[in-house]
Amino acid sequence: MNEFDQQIRLAAFQHCAQLRKTHAGAVPWAAIQPGFRVEGEQVYLAGKARGIHRPRQMQRGLLSIKTTRPRKGRTARYDDALSDDGYFSYAFQGTDPGNRDNIALRQAFEDQTPFLYFYGLVPGVYEILFPCYLTDWDAAALRCTVAVGSARELAKPADDLGLALPPDRRYSTVEAKVRLHQAEFRELVLGAYDRRCAITGLPVPGLLEAAHIIPDRDERGRPEVSNGLCLSALHHTAYDHNLLGIDPDGKVHIAEAVLEQHDGPTLEQAIKGYHGQRIRLPRHLEEAHCGF
Repeated sequence: MNEFDQQIRLAAFQHCAQLRKTHAGAVPWAAIQPGFRVEGEQVYLAGKARGIHRPRQMQRGLLSIKTTRPRKGRTARYDDALSDDGYFSYAFQGTDPGNRDNIALRQAFEDQTPFLYFYGLVPGVYEILFPCYLTDWDAAALRCTVAVGSARELAKPADDLGLALPPDRRYSTVEAKVRLHQAEFRELVLGAYDRRCAITGLPVPGLLEAAHIIPDRDERGRPEVSNGLCLSALHHTAYDHNLLGIDPDGKVHIAEAVLEQHDGPTLEQAIKGYHGQRIRLPRHLEEAHCGF
């Protein structure tokens, strides 16, 4: 295993861990594109036009793969999917298994070296999954299979990284899929409400959450904008505990038990003060709610 390649990988993982923390998991392309520095050199995390990326400083394998979400009205170039066996299915670049990008994929599979997966939540926004590994490379199908490892694997000495028998990555991959499901729903809902609480208009993304109108555990609880409300953490909690409700006309109703209480400004203004008010609707008419 090339030592400088390994140094780049570990520095990239550290840099991306900070990006995830800074952006609460949903990282914009503008934050990914600049890359990071290793020994005075600028290393790019991913390519804008290509899904498979090995920076010029690396000799073998790859640093990252990327799945984008096309803008409305456009179709994705590649059909990357969450496969039925619990892992991710990733399409090769083009139709030649022997091209440069696909050879990098094959080398990552042969060496079992970890890499980054930039998974598009909405256009221009990504969840960063790592460490990821290829569990299969299928030249006939022009596809490979991606599993998500655990942080424990990155704690191994650099010489052992990717060489030891892998732990059960299925559980880590399922966890990653749950995070993607939640993060995608949040980005869609917050985007539809212009990143403002539907009740108060609060514009601080770090304090906003995507609430399901029909609970996620219910079979009707689809992860779609039409089943979501952008609410502050406070109002989301009140909504989930039936202390706050919204009728089909978009009017806010506060529970009688809460209205009967009297306290400071948080209760009086931030909760009770919105009784009878109407919520803000999503900015696109086609995403507007037909009922709450």
